[in-house]
Amino acid sequence: MKLRLFAATLLLASTLTHAAEPKPIPKALEEQIGHLVALVKDSYATGYPEATLVQTLDTGEESQVTFAVFTVEGFGMGNNYSQYLAAFTPEENEEGVPHYSLLDVIRIGGDSWRAIDKLDAKLVSDPAGEQTLIDIPVMENTDSDAPNFPSKAAVIHLSLEGEQSLRLVERK
Repeated sequence: MKLRLFAATLLLASTLTHAAEPKPIPKALEEQIGHLVALVKDSYATGYPEATLVQTLDTGEESQVTFAVFTVEGFGMGNNYSQYLAAFTPEENEEGVPHYSLLDVIRIGGDSWRAIDKLDAKLVSDPAGEQTLIDIPVMENTDSDAPNFPSKAAVIHLSLEGEQSLRLVERK
């Protein structure tokens, strides 16, 4: 009896563990994020690829935007980090090879400010129908929080704006 219960528990645990595993980041997107890390870091900082979060949202009948939150740590040889949000348009060439065209990238979090631990972006209705509005849950630091441990749940409001090139803009 105990053996059956143990086997059932083990099966359930392995199923839950497998279900919680994030999907692997597409190689083409991973390369683009690597290029961004190289652009925003200083000579001491490094990317932290294990913390990268990715989500794709449908923004219209045949359009999508892929968001990536990536982390760069160790600026100036310090014990610090910054999180960035990049927006990409996923595309494929004639041979079906995926590519991610960068729309924009902004600093979205970091020490003593705020953090995104799980990327759960949501499209928000724009009454004027002129912008793509996005809400992303975050954790913000309060005055009593340690730098890397924000405790206040919040939502940041972003828009993709622009006529010729889209830009991420944080709205208050």
